Amino acid sequence: MDGFCDLVKSFWDELNVTGPSSFMLARKLNFLNSKLKEWNRDVFGHLEFKMANLVEKVKSLDENEQQQSLSSVDKIKRLEVKKELSLTRSSTDAYRHQRAKQHWMVDGGW
Repeated sequence: MDGFCDLVKSFWDELNVTGPSSFMLARKLNFLNSKLKEWNRDVFGHLEFKMANLVEKVKSLDENEQQQSLSSVDKIKRLEVKKELSLTRSSTDAYRHQRAKQHWMVDGGW
């Protein structure tokens, strides 16, 4: 991600804490964790919901094409939606793979 390190640094610098260093570290890590969760939700959203919306857009454009020829603008739009759908599917697959691996490790798959 472009600028991700800068984003993390800005989150880290956002919270000023005083006290013993172990306390400061714990507070900053908890704060960073909550900020990254919020950022993830804002940037990536709910993948299943996003994918369903993209599928509906493609279906709608396909139905329009069956009824009449699509304009060049709509053809480009359909290609963009299909590209975004492909990226969302890849993200969803990666997320599921990570979750499965995480559950396997927690449940003692070794």
